[in-house]
Amino acid sequence: MISIPITIHSDEKGYFDRECPNEECLYSFKILMKDWEEKVSDDEVHCPLCGHVDTADKWWTQDQLEKIREIEVNWAMNFIQGTLDKSFRELERSTRHNKYIQIKYKPGCRVTFVNNPIGQREEWETEICCEKCGTHYSVIGSAYFCPCCGYNSAVNAFVDSLDSIRKMLESLSDMKSMLTEKYNVDSAESMCRNLLESSIGDMVSAFQKFASCKFEELSGKTSRVNDFQIIEKGSNLFEQETGKKYSDFLSESELNFMQLLFQRRHILEHNNGIVDQQYLNKSGDTSYTLGQRIIVKEMDAYNLLDILTKLGHELMKLPN
Repeated sequence: MISIPITIHSDEKGYFDRECPNEECLYSFKILMKDWEEKVSDDEVHCPLCGHVDTADKWWTQDQLEKIREIEVNWAMNFIQGTLDKSFRELERSTRHNKYIQIKYKPGCRVTFVNNPIGQREEWETEICCEKCGTHYSVIGSAYFCPCCGYNSAVNAFVDSLDSIRKMLESLSDMKSMLTEKYNVDSAESMCRNLLESSIGDMVSAFQKFASCKFEELSGKTSRVNDFQIIEKGSNLFEQETGKKYSDFLSESELNFMQLLFQRRHILEHNNGIVDQQYLNKSGDTSYTLGQRIIVKEMDAYNLLDILTKLGHELMKLPN
């Protein structure tokens, strides 16, 4: 077996590049090289985005693989040329005193084997330290799983989700202008309205995931799928375990608004926003009558975002 030594350098912060081998993902991230060498198992590495698990030898980036192939080809060409040089020189020597056949060999331009170290892309801003195993990794955008132990940080995911939603809301006017230029006013208005309405569902889903993980962390119990989409039920579950309910952290008006928007989210997702009798009975919403369509205003989204941020921050502080 032939072994070709390959040197890999980290970036200036000590991280090096990895890529998820799942063809449906191919997410790029960085991990502290020291942690990769000392903490990460050869048998199990987790993708920070999709959670795919694979052996440690599968996480090369396309750029790294290309550079490795270049080194391999360069080495192979150098080896083959060296072997041919040796063979023809021996043949030349063996015929030097033959009066019938003499072979002359003149080598061509030699391919020089250069084994340059493989470097990494520039450093990224977002660095994460796993709450469970202490592994350091760096990402662009969202990340949900530790590459070393697979721990799913509900806190990080919740904060990232709300931050992304806030940035989307802040960009709506710019997006509308861009979409109007690319398509037309009607299409731009429709697409931005869909984004605004979807933000309510995205916030509820993010809170549901965070609250259920936090509850399980506090109680050791697994909640039902939609427990934390029902305000009263979710509040009661936390009160049973910690003695603290949502009203300990939110004002009455904030709690009522949260309840209202959670109900509106349900009707937007399951009835295309058309008000039915069940919605009127559950929400007590007097702003609409049967058959009307729910309208989401930007201020509604911002208010819900602020309330969930406040409540989430308080729930994070509950002792384990």
